[in-house]
Amino acid sequence: MTTNKKTRLIIADDHSIFLEGITALISSDSIDVIANCKNGQEVIDVLKNQNADLVISDINMPIMDGITLTKNLKKLHPEVKIMMLSMYEEKYIINKALKAGADGYMSKNASKDEILSAIKNCMKGETVVTQSQGKFAKSDIKKLDKQLKEITLTDREQQILKLITKEQSNGDIALALDISKRTVETHKKNMILKLGANNTVGLIKIAIKNKLFEN
Repeated sequence: MTTNKKTRLIIADDHSIFLEGITALISSDSIDVIANCKNGQEVIDVLKNQNADLVISDINMPIMDGITLTKNLKKLHPEVKIMMLSMYEEKYIINKALKAGADGYMSKNASKDEILSAIKNCMKGETVVTQSQGKFAKSDIKKLDKQLKEITLTDREQQILKLITKEQSNGDIALALDISKRTVETHKKNMILKLGANNTVGLIKIAIKNKLFEN
């Protein structure tokens, strides 16, 4: 009598409620969630002592984000597959994750069946991508086509971006817009991901070149 091997999963997300919810949602006779982690570094630490088949990770996390985790995971544990499960659905962020080595990218808006199917296909060696951007991401994994005219920044992002280009610090921006410094940092991280920049300097260059904020 043969017994189907369980897929051993690690889930990384800095929101406890989501961690608990997704764990309960996908745990089954064929899926064993062996660890819940709050950031990428915790995933790396878990893998020092336990074996896993697949890591499901959010992108925006403290200490070590999902993109950095993907790069490190492919160096340290190339046998472990990794799939992003994120609120971001912009094509540039999806491609950035795939270029970093992710085996898949799913939206947090996906249904239970879609997530389970993605896990199954990932384990088969397929590259799975959220349906809304699947065709684009699969065709452009090797060439990131930054058609920035398609990118839409929110009014708040435009306000922050304009102040960043004026060399304002996070603290100064927070005071000027009457928001917290952490909110400024979160918006900045989101824009760096959305625009495919590597850092704040790259973000400023892209913003000025493409006139991404109102004068």
